Amino acid sequence: MRLRSFRVRTLMIAVGVVALLIWGAKMASQSYDYSRRAREYGAQERGWRAIASRNRRPEWKQFHSECVQYFARLSAKYRQAMWRPWMPVAPDPHAPGFDQWQEQEHRAKEVASDPPPPGLRPPQSQ
Repeated sequence: MRLRSFRVRTLMIAVGVVALLIWGAKMASQSYDYSRRAREYGAQERGWRAIASRNRRPEWKQFHSECVQYFARLSAKYRQAMWRPWMPVAPDPHAPGFDQWQEQEHRAKEVASDPPPPGLRPPQSQ
């Protein structure tokens, strides 16, 4: 019985086919992830739109419209990325109000620093 010998060209073609299959599976997975994100952000947009239509307080109207626009942009971005999963996708921007919250947290930490452990005197300001 004679063993079949493979030529280098045959092995290169086999490696190329396997690489294409792996790349295709990765792109399909990434496309599905983008599709899921687009659906999720679309649902968030519809939710914020409903909240904005029910709320009549003028001080919240601006925030609600920012949230609607934010989630609409994310939904559109991921719907577009779903059809081109090989293209890079920019990082998501911060949600409305995040920067103000972060600044508020930073100020709160500066004001209320941790007390020194028992037995140690607090540092003296000069």
